[in-house]
Amino acid sequence: MMFSIFSRNPEPGDTVRLTSDVPGGLFSSPARAGSIGVVTGVFGGRVEVELDGGIAGATTIDARARECRVVARGTGVERFRSRMRRRNAIRLGALILLALPLVQFVWQWWQAVGSFDGFLEYLPLALLESGSDFVILAFSDPIRAALTVALGTVTWWLAFGRKRRS
Repeated sequence: MMFSIFSRNPEPGDTVRLTSDVPGGLFSSPARAGSIGVVTGVFGGRVEVELDGGIAGATTIDARARECRVVARGTGVERFRSRMRRRNAIRLGALILLALPLVQFVWQWWQAVGSFDGFLEYLPLALLESGSDFVILAFSDPIRAALTVALGTVTWWLAFGRKRRS
């Protein structure tokens, strides 16, 4: 079926951005404005949209057609899903990278103590020591500290996305 590129209504296979929050239904979770998805079905004035739900996987919502703005025509469901799989692999890698210091701390604790006795009591102190070490690093080597913050920020954006301003 051929669709007009000038049509304002979303069609199956179109990539859309939600223009308003969509409340969740009985079997679907709510979706925030600005979420990007692909239209999988059109039923009158309503569209079924598959959204990128992050590492948890795709979520499907039922929205009114006027709540969706077409970003790209005819991109296709499979192309959207393959892009979502690639992004999830990047997110998983970024989460592993962010979790490595904690895993390293737990491993070193286990090697030093041989059990987890006192671990939860020492964890807040270790966080404070780590923060003070970073402040010392910022004064002694500001370029390295700035690069660490920049890399951490980019990694966070890859894993969780940028914060949307309302």
